[in-house]
Amino acid sequence: MLGARRYSRGSATTISANLDKDCSDFSSGASAQRYFLASGGPHNDPHNLDGDGDGLACEWGVEAKRLASYTYKAPRATYRAPRRARASQRCYTGPRGGTYTITASGNKNYDGC
Repeated sequence: MLGARRYSRGSATTISANLDKDCSDFSSGASAQRYFLASGGPHNDPHNLDGDGDGLACEWGVEAKRLASYTYKAPRATYRAPRRARASQRCYTGPRGGTYTITASGNKNYDGC
């Protein structure tokens, strides 16, 4: 559980200062957690990356919880497909008295009225 002490932290193994790792040495909490697990954590934490003993290095749990709560919101689409011309249901009267409708392609249809 995040922040709850699950692992005891006894006397730390002495590590040379040039080999010691701190949380600031890692680019992310995830990389610190990987290193922590590879170097013996959570039962053995020679670098003291998990000071609170919750099994999560460098507050990785806080970062993981934040990342897990992130919801992806897709950007709004700015492109709209052009509207297709629909056939007119309106009946027109031509110059000679004939009636017609306009088709989807824009042509006159003399059979429609």
